[in-house]
Amino acid sequence: MNSVGERLREARLARGLTQQQLARGVATKGFISQVECNRATPSLAKLRLLAERLGLPLGHFTGDHSPLELTYLRKSAELAVKAKEPAQALALVEEAGPLARTANERADLHRIRGMALDELGRLAESLVALQTAAADAPPDDPELNGAIYTEIATVLNEQEHFNFAVEAGRRGLYWLERVRHADPALRSRVLTNLGRSCWGLGQLEQSHQFSLQALEAATDAESLLRMANAHMSLGVTARAKGLLDEAIEHCNRALEIHARIHQERNANRVLNNIGDVHYAAGRTSAAWDAQLRCLTRARELSDDFEIGVAAGALARYALDAGKDAEALELARESQRAAERSQDHLHQALATAIEGAAADRLGHPMIADRRFKAAISMLVDREAAGKLSEVCAMYADVLRHRGEQDRAFAFMRVAAARDFSKLPALLRAGT
Repeated sequence: MNSVGERLREARLARGLTQQQLARGVATKGFISQVECNRATPSLAKLRLLAERLGLPLGHFTGDHSPLELTYLRKSAELAVKAKEPAQALALVEEAGPLARTANERADLHRIRGMALDELGRLAESLVALQTAAADAPPDDPELNGAIYTEIATVLNEQEHFNFAVEAGRRGLYWLERVRHADPALRSRVLTNLGRSCWGLGQLEQSHQFSLQALEAATDAESLLRMANAHMSLGVTARAKGLLDEAIEHCNRALEIHARIHQERNANRVLNNIGDVHYAAGRTSAAWDAQLRCLTRARELSDDFEIGVAAGALARYALDAGKDAEALELARESQRAAERSQDHLHQALATAIEGAAADRLGHPMIADRRFKAAISMLVDREAAGKLSEVCAMYADVLRHRGEQDRAFAFMRVAAARDFSKLPALLRAGT
């Protein structure tokens, strides 16, 4: 038994794995079948990852028992991140570290380390690794610099530091524009990040324009995943702009693509925006049905982020329908899930909805505390869009109480987006 394919098949069978199980996140079942039949040859980076999965050294398949070349380790580590095996990626980066001789090599290893830590949810450590990569990367390698700042912007968005994320995203674009043949898929990712950052800051038109550019770049790259993400972003911004037919068109396109590439979680998340589009169009029954389907599936998938979003949307619908007790329970479920996923924007919005429901149920002091907590969360993140929304919601609560002056003051803050007066307004209610 001499061929790589024969050795791979024997090792797979010895560990009781199917071709599909071995291929997961690394290749396709068909590709593994071709390798085992000696009709295809895997790259060394991919073969190393398969060897690690089988618990064997790469030399078992290649006949070379010292394949420690840095290039293979780096590629294998990046493949491991993409295969959702970040711990394995970190181990490969550690193994590759002593072999790195140039600034480019060291910077790239720090970049991959940052990606793996991000995948593990260790965002602070990830950001440190990526900032180290940016400091090490020489200016004569614009492609590497562009890739590093793309990852920095991704982590900053996850941390909800939107102003810093915009700066990192623009630096990423700066470097990619200096690459002769820049990867359009990477450019699409940078632009999608910028769209998300601007959305978090309440900059609706800028967000929409970045998402349009992201779709164009994703189309050039022929990347279905990037195209779906861009369509989803455009569905959100089009809804916010009142372009409801356009929003539904983008959402349906995103849903179709995510279903085609078997991105079940992402496909489910599209339902949330479809529900909000229906709600904005006055189709409350269709909106409730879409959000409930989204929430039910999110619970089945243990997708805390989407539980937080969908439960919060349903809480808002219930509040508008006068179902205050139901709104309260849904808002609390939204807060718990959003806290687990560290989605502070939707956690704050659900906290405000709980406050509005509590006020209607005769608990004004609880309502005031919940609104103050929500506003504090959003001020810390400079989330102007959501902050305006919560201030307008609080103004409505105060108006129904008969506190007309404070209600008008909060509404003026929401309209002008001048939040400097918020501390005084909140103190006035204590």
